[in-house]
Amino acid sequence: MSICDFLFSADMLVAEPRTAVAKMINSIGLPPPGPRAFVDFEESGWDCAFALVNKDWAVGPTRLEVIGPKRYPGTPEKSRGQSMADVQGEKPCKTHATVVATSEIERLAEHVARLGLRHWLEEEGENGVPFTRLWMGVSEAEPCDYEPEADAGLIVELIPSDSSAFSPKLFRRPPPEPVDPVAGQMIRILSRAFLVDDLDATLLTLERNLLWEPSGAIAEDRDAGYRYALLAHDYAQGATLKLIEPLDPDRPEAAFLARWGPSPFTIRIAVHDLAAKRDDLQARRTAFDERPATAHEPERLAIDPRVTAGMPFELVEHIAAQG
Repeated sequence: MSICDFLFSADMLVAEPRTAVAKMINSIGLPPPGPRAFVDFEESGWDCAFALVNKDWAVGPTRLEVIGPKRYPGTPEKSRGQSMADVQGEKPCKTHATVVATSEIERLAEHVARLGLRHWLEEEGENGVPFTRLWMGVSEAEPCDYEPEADAGLIVELIPSDSSAFSPKLFRRPPPEPVDPVAGQMIRILSRAFLVDDLDATLLTLERNLLWEPSGAIAEDRDAGYRYALLAHDYAQGATLKLIEPLDPDRPEAAFLARWGPSPFTIRIAVHDLAAKRDDLQARRTAFDERPATAHEPERLAIDPRVTAGMPFELVEHIAAQG
């Protein structure tokens, strides 16, 4: 059984995070973040915005993290921010980390240490961090040198589910639902997709190295053009990681993988009244494609990534949302 709970954030690493946020407010109706959502991490060299697609955090706790490398007066010449951008090259979709909440971070740290995997357990209080974090693929001595063998190339960061970043109300079962949502309103982030060459091999690595197992059986959807597995879904209000292995060379997922290699990909958001959201996008003059429902996937609106800083987004009906 997986010991990971859900994705803390669905992130996008971009050159200018604040410009990207402003663009998505206009293009897809992202709720404007408050001033406290914008954070400067001078030591590690990050400029970050922690946006919420729903201001009711208990309903949609997974954040949209828009982040990018930045040089501050106190930033080391070789910063983590710049190194994580560099390791992904020219890919149009990048991640600073796949951030996963787990209730057993100490057990997991002991496990990866026994396996001899490169990792860094950054304890609460070290470097001013408010809670313990487990970074995979890097070490305390070499925080900028990433080894993808440690976590199947997912750039995993684990944080405790009971950390100060959360609140007990986020773990209610059944998950809270929105109260009187308006037509077209975003409800919660459902999943962040990651494209992989070999789904089975990736799952084996995650199970062996991180005790991270799929939430259910692998789904093969020929109409959608891929097979996939969902991970980290112990709390339905939190998002999943969706590993996708493309099957159809003519579909966008396969074309992207062929050009750029394994990569973070689509962020899927559930909305109340998809038809109303379609009208809203048209009123905003936001380009999108309509994709029909398939055996495993709901009807969805695929946003033109040029209006979301290069990251693909999908919008689906909340009642049909499955990840």
